[in-house]
Amino acid sequence: MDKATEDRIEYLVGSGKVVVSADDETIAAMVQEAVKSGRTASFYVSREQSARIRDAHWTPELIEASNLEPVSSEEKASIEAELGISDIGRFRFGSFSCESGHRFGALAFLRQGIREHGVDSVRSIFEMKNSALLRVNPHFVVHCPECDQRMDGGITYEGDTYGGCSYPDPPVCR
Repeated sequence: MDKATEDRIEYLVGSGKVVVSADDETIAAMVQEAVKSGRTASFYVSREQSARIRDAHWTPELIEASNLEPVSSEEKASIEAELGISDIGRFRFGSFSCESGHRFGALAFLRQGIREHGVDSVRSIFEMKNSALLRVNPHFVVHCPECDQRMDGGITYEGDTYGGCSYPDPPVCR
């Protein structure tokens, strides 16, 4: 390992994070355990590890129950035109509606991500070449883009470089 890599690891660990290196089966088991436990965690894994975890996790039954669907070409065009994110790849999102019937889809999700983290941060996730970010059991507080109704709970999404699942799905309106 080179000195620059060691310095980055030292920085991350010093800021309260952990860096884990393990074989693919161990990484997959760690992610699966986090999902089952309900604990929140973020994993930066290789694209191959992400694909292995995705294939094991997203059964046809879970995809259907989560309303997980590919982002339409129309919504992708809106994401590019409005947010400047030109390629979200093979991103799927479990859209849902507030009590008033307004849809919360991938565009609204990415809008909120940009408000909270900035466009460069969101764009960089979709531009990753060797890794993927898996968010396990993240808790989101979202607001309907139409009526500003607060919705708490789980959001389900997944793609080549960015995936997440949380329960209950869909979020509960408040």
